[in-house]
Amino acid sequence: MHGLKTTGYKAGLNALYWSGVHKLFAPHARGAGAILMFHRVRPAGGSRFQPNAHLEVTPGFLQRVVERAREHGLDIVDLDEAKRRLLEPERERRFVVLTFDDGYRDNFTEAYPILRTLGAPFTVYVATGLIDRTAVPWWETVVALIERTARLRLRIGGQDFDLPTGSLSERRAAARILVRELCRVDEDTQRTAVDLAAAANGVDTQRMLAQDMMSWDDVRALASDPLVTIGAHTVGHYALARLRLERARCEMDASRDRIEAMIGVRPRHFAYPYGSALTAGEREYDLAAELGFATAVTTRRGVLGSKSRLTALPRISMNGHYQSTRYVDLLLSGVPIALERQIRGWVGKGPSSSAR
Repeated sequence: MHGLKTTGYKAGLNALYWSGVHKLFAPHARGAGAILMFHRVRPAGGSRFQPNAHLEVTPGFLQRVVERAREHGLDIVDLDEAKRRLLEPERERRFVVLTFDDGYRDNFTEAYPILRTLGAPFTVYVATGLIDRTAVPWWETVVALIERTARLRLRIGGQDFDLPTGSLSERRAAARILVRELCRVDEDTQRTAVDLAAAANGVDTQRMLAQDMMSWDDVRALASDPLVTIGAHTVGHYALARLRLERARCEMDASRDRIEAMIGVRPRHFAYPYGSALTAGEREYDLAAELGFATAVTTRRGVLGSKSRLTALPRISMNGHYQSTRYVDLLLSGVPIALERQIRGWVGKGPSSSAR
């Protein structure tokens, strides 16, 4: 189903691109700039089972994104400069901000050399528990569990699952089921289920963290470069809207305190884990303002403008399924995002809506 959705969306984007309509409407849709969201940057893998492929782009694509943005006349700026330009939009050129979530090691080994050579500033939002090895990226653990078993048995909350994982189709189905079910339970139940399954099936999460996530030495090395901004991303990478208020506040504030203690710089910028409407909302936006963050970013798609709320900034995902400059051109124009909003508006005004 996910593959069909991606194929359909690509078809729509391709039709929009080749029609040239995006060029006509771009001046009305592109806004003052955009924040681009990345996660992992590494060479393409050979496996056909890659449920997290949307979180990965190649080093070559990252370089093309920066070069393409500059060809369009956009400045690559840091978050402090972006904030300043948003407050004075009529006097400034359009811009792009590059952001990377979580703290993957390849941000340091693959992305950093490219961006340093290009002189492009960027931000890495660090979930401190991943760097301290006290939290585990459950979405990566799920992949490891499926890859090392022919049949995966685990318990999520009060429900037992027995999933065949021998063939490619079975693995893809198992991944869809597990992600869906793990996102239905509360955050602590989710982590307990993944931890117990990892222990039962010999998945060494500490080794995985050491391989995939940065160390504090890596974070310090990045922070020492004026091109790099280190932002906060909570401690445990929890969906904040699903936590009690005080715990959500602690996750946000403690991650900032930990980063300051380890690199000597107090983060001024924040990214909400997952960042969707279901995982971060008004309460979290107010918390970010209350805690004094200069900006906070979501994963809601959109471009930036003078009316953008500084603690609820939208971003454009550089999705691994769309690694073409054609899609970069479209997304930077803002036209696909404007069309999506228009369609949602039409749907909302349909017969079923008006009948209520």
